[in-house]
Amino acid sequence: MRTFSKACLIGSTALTLCATSANAQEAHIGNTTPDCHSENSHAHGHDHSKAPTAPLHIMGDHTHNKGDWMVSYRASRMSMEGNRRGTSNISPEDIVSTLTNPNAPPANVRVVPTKMDMDMHMLGTMYGVTDNLTVMAMAMYMKNEMEHITFSGMMGTNELGRFKTKSSGWGDTHIGGIYRIYETPHSENTNHTINAGLSISLPTGSIKEEDNVLTPMNTRPRLRLPYAMQLGSGTWDAIPSVTYTGHNGNWSWGTQARATIRME
Repeated sequence: MRTFSKACLIGSTALTLCATSANAQEAHIGNTTPDCHSENSHAHGHDHSKAPTAPLHIMGDHTHNKGDWMVSYRASRMSMEGNRRGTSNISPEDIVSTLTNPNAPPANVRVVPTKMDMDMHMLGTMYGVTDNLTVMAMAMYMKNEMEHITFSGMMGTNELGRFKTKSSGWGDTHIGGIYRIYETPHSENTNHTINAGLSISLPTGSIKEEDNVLTPMNTRPRLRLPYAMQLGSGTWDAIPSVTYTGHNGNWSWGTQARATIRME
């Protein structure tokens, strides 16, 4: 098994509570993340209250005015099914016949994952330290489930049985900040904003999750789950980003460059 990429469905929603420096509060429920900005919430006085926002999974797309804060809850579900070798589909039978087992014996892979579902519940908070600098923190609760096929014995394509493994719990915690390095002057009709972000991922998620598995010898030992089923990375990570967004009327666009740098 090389990658899960035959099919991928992602769904999400959000509940966000915002407050301005004037203590006005507003709750939003929907499929996009609210700006949480009042008419004068940006340093240059732009009114973003009616502008579409970045997609829900894009983090660090906006800053807050000094004294403004936001608490958010986001739920996301991702479902992946099937396997590929490079850009081509590969069946479980082909996998156990052609792929070498790195933990031999047996010589070939005998247990093939076929589907994985991941549910993520993200709790976040943001606070405007200055008009250009916003600090943030995010915690995540995860639930993972993976389906497998076990093939009998040391070789061949005789299916022995199928089983599921599960893991759940709190993942890694992110803390950091976003700094607005450029925004179009107030006189312009089209607004352009560039933000720089830096966060640190704390290794609070477990990397020792275990579950019972069905082996080719028809036993069911309890083993440590693969990396994709663990709740955290196991490392301290630096996550720098640069985000550009623009909007004019009811239209918005943007792009983000983001990296994860393992510091261990």
